Amino acid sequence: MTTLSQMPCSPELIKQEVMKVLADALDRVLVEGPLSGRAAETAVWGVLLEVGQALLLAMLSWACWEVSSEASASNSKVRWRLDRDYWLTQTTTLGKVCVPLFAFRDEAGKTRVPARSKVFPLHPHCRSSELCVEWEAKLGSHLPFRQAEEALVTFTHGACEVEDTTISRHLSAAGSLMGPEWTYRAPEQVTEILQERATRDGLTGRPLLYLSTDAHALRRYVDETWTAKWKMINGIRLWCIDQHSGDVVHLGGEYTWDDCQAVAEKVRQLVKRLIPTGAMAPQVVLLADGMPWIWERVLPELPDDTVALLDFYHATEHLSDYAKARYGPDSKEGTAWYKTARASLLGKREYTKKPSTRRKGHKKRRRKGPRPKRTIHLSDNPHGAGEALVNELLAQQTPKSAEDATNALLHYVLLSHADHRPPRVKPGTPLRVPLGGVGGERWKKRARPGARTRSRRRLRRCAWRGSWASARRPGSWASRTGRCSAG
Repeated sequence: MTTLSQMPCSPELIKQEVMKVLADALDRVLVEGPLSGRAAETAVWGVLLEVGQALLLAMLSWACWEVSSEASASNSKVRWRLDRDYWLTQTTTLGKVCVPLFAFRDEAGKTRVPARSKVFPLHPHCRSSELCVEWEAKLGSHLPFRQAEEALVTFTHGACEVEDTTISRHLSAAGSLMGPEWTYRAPEQVTEILQERATRDGLTGRPLLYLSTDAHALRRYVDETWTAKWKMINGIRLWCIDQHSGDVVHLGGEYTWDDCQAVAEKVRQLVKRLIPTGAMAPQVVLLADGMPWIWERVLPELPDDTVALLDFYHATEHLSDYAKARYGPDSKEGTAWYKTARASLLGKREYTKKPSTRRKGHKKRRRKGPRPKRTIHLSDNPHGAGEALVNELLAQQTPKSAEDATNALLHYVLLSHADHRPPRVKPGTPLRVPLGGVGGERWKKRARPGARTRSRRRLRRCAWRGSWASARRPGSWASRTGRCSAG
């Protein structure tokens, strides 16, 4: 058993201990004579790890001694417990170290270990050092856990070996401890970015602030069966677009393992904490996939003048499903209909060919793609094309095999507007909803005319949602103000 006199508990003893380890390591390396480049570098790393591990052990032992000696100062009779039952093993970036905790038995006969909670606050739930957990988190957030394990071994020259399952558990624990201040910018930074960098609403001049949310249902295998309740993963993201470069400026985001009510509560807190009010209030834009729970739960928590946009990529999935059900999978008619509908709603990108010039030197052809210009639409009224398509879907004779796909498509796009949402329609029931005009006319007027920035091109991708996504019933905002256009 190690005695108290053998413990390096002072700066002088620590220096002597480390110098002894360094001298022994240098003797082992230098006795081998000149080495090759790789062998020499490997030997130097071995010396550094050995000396660093000895120094770290001495520093941690010193810290434990200071805590225990201070706690035992009030006891006249102290019996130190230096047996191996009161040593702590911890995985560090320099390897595993076994540190004496300097436990002692007080006058009442009770064994006390104050250094365990003072020097090692993560123990026993986590047996890795704080720096090691930080390295695990950085590697695990960018790589799969098995690759993170291999990378940690490589970067520490084999000194630190942590299993992939341990890295996964540490990341889950660290993620649960992180508050919103870790994943979102500070409110002052959000206000500054919105006022100085964000794109502006063409009508009011207010900065545009985008918020999106989506959910993923994770199927679980519990007790050798798949009948367990699915686990919901929800993501929330907040961003804006730089008016100078067109780049996306991330303002924050988070994931939650809960239902839609928890998402609504987090959005409520997010609006209260980060979104400015008064004269500096931005124009909030909700970008979502058209699921009813988003309009019913999340949208009411946002400011009253929030503009809801339908995610184009989710909408194209419904277009593709309809084309497959209506014309058959992999059919030319279905592909042609999908491309026509997509181009009518989104618009097409015009390309100009640059005249080729003869190059000097080798004759290897350089790969060149067409140079894109601004997005153009097939007509002067891009919203009218969407309304015409909706009218076509409502008026045409739909085969029985495609009724579900047709109703799902119409149900999806008509539900995307929360203020004038038609009643739900069961799949298989023909849907008849009178169209009152183009709700997207409001957003069209807000866009700066003639703007060709990348951010405006991105917004134009969602401009078609005015006809499909905002098809209104009589008495809506569009019909009351007379802002209607023919399809």
